[in-house]
Amino acid sequence: MAKVPGSWEKAESLTGPWAGPSTQQARRIVDDPDRLTPDELSIVSSEQFDRAFEEYSQLGPRASVPLEERWPEAIPDVDPSKYPALKAKCHEITWTVVRWDDDVKCGRLLDEDDVVKRMVAIRYPYLRPRHQISVRTYASFANR
Repeated sequence: MAKVPGSWEKAESLTGPWAGPSTQQARRIVDDPDRLTPDELSIVSSEQFDRAFEEYSQLGPRASVPLEERWPEAIPDVDPSKYPALKAKCHEITWTVVRWDDDVKCGRLLDEDDVVKRMVAIRYPYLRPRHQISVRTYASFANR
């Protein structure tokens, strides 16, 4: 293995993307928890969304079956033409929470009073508490 020339102190004084978190300026917070506005669910009812999100969040062998094949059984009262928008909404929620969790882990967002939990509750008021927990758990796993 090749050695990096110079001392550790010199490496710490470098600036740029390779310098690490101790020498870089923290990026501006993208989402301010105090300025979030609630997302409105207009695709389906909150009860239908709850069943759809439950199926979207499945892990294990069932997850290998495409949503378009699983949703007719889980949400038979939803028109299949709404599936793409519903899938996009589920994806948006999951990956927004992953980004918020990453912002906390990287120090771009202060973790005061479990800020990600608060942000999820504010932004997605139609998510049931168990889904709020599951998206935060998934975000922590995705950002390990």
